[in-house]
Amino acid sequence: MGGFTASGINVTTVTTTQQSPLGFELTRESQDKGLSVWLYVYNDEPATAFAVGDVIGRDPTGIPDYKAVVSTGAIITGLVLGVAQHAIAAGSYGFILKSGIGSVKVDAATTLGGGLIADALAGTATDGAAGDFTFGTAFAAGAGTVDARLYCVG
Repeated sequence: MGGFTASGINVTTVTTTQQSPLGFELTRESQDKGLSVWLYVYNDEPATAFAVGDVIGRDPTGIPDYKAVVSTGAIITGLVLGVAQHAIAAGSYGFILKSGIGSVKVDAATTLGGGLIADALAGTATDGAAGDFTFGTAFAAGAGTVDARLYCVG
């Protein structure tokens, strides 16, 4: 199990210097929503900040580290690390939500209770087909940012 809030670092802390080991997990209670697990990553995008709701994954070339990128349809569900819940500038370190309830960007095809996979549109999720391995379940339908239960394994 990962660290707890006594770790001395807040999930909203974003810095250009590494403050914790990449891949460090921080577990927190989330105001009547149960436990959430946050994952410490490096934004490896050359010029793109992670925005609230962006689906974040490992580099699709298969590099086994926590240098993260905004997902596209090329990132399979097993490589989704989590979802950004606040901005993390390009070249910066910060936490993304790995599991628990949070906000995720979805496309118009998303349905209430739909299992989520990475969409072709960067940073966005969409409903998976029957039998797909998913990383979350949407609590609302339609395009935009919706609440979802996340369970990323990336």
